[in-house]
Amino acid sequence: MTTELHRELTEFLDAYFDAWNVYDQARMRALWDIDEADVLYLAEECEPHIGWSAIESYWGVDRTKAERLLTWRDLHAVQAGTDVAIAFFHCNWSTYLPGNRLYPKPFGGPVRISMVLRRKADGWKAIHYIEAPLASLVQVRKAHEDAVDPRLHERLAAKGITY
Repeated sequence: MTTELHRELTEFLDAYFDAWNVYDQARMRALWDIDEADVLYLAEECEPHIGWSAIESYWGVDRTKAERLLTWRDLHAVQAGTDVAIAFFHCNWSTYLPGNRLYPKPFGGPVRISMVLRRKADGWKAIHYIEAPLASLVQVRKAHEDAVDPRLHERLAAKGITY
């Protein structure tokens, strides 16, 4: 990945997640290629949304009472053509849905994201977005590993046990 591509896509992702964090649909849409009819958006919790009417229907849910914080890290980008880039990065999402009986407290999790972007006259625009969550087995294993008392790790290390 070139330094210039990394800088440009970092600026794009910062703007994209800034828009998501305040749920500004106009700013979110402005970062997509509006000329591309077959845009694809796949959030981890639902079926793929293909085309603008499907994406706008997904984005159109009233989320004004919810709070969210999305962060991203570890960008890996490939210049796939003169005007096409593929970005892969990690994201963490946290949200609070007031009045939700299933999740009365804030909740969130990690997700991996792959995006295809097209360079337009006014900068990079998304045309393809896929969230790839960790398998539930991996998430549960990590939660169990994170719950281990640090003193056990110290004991094991003292015995020469590595993992």
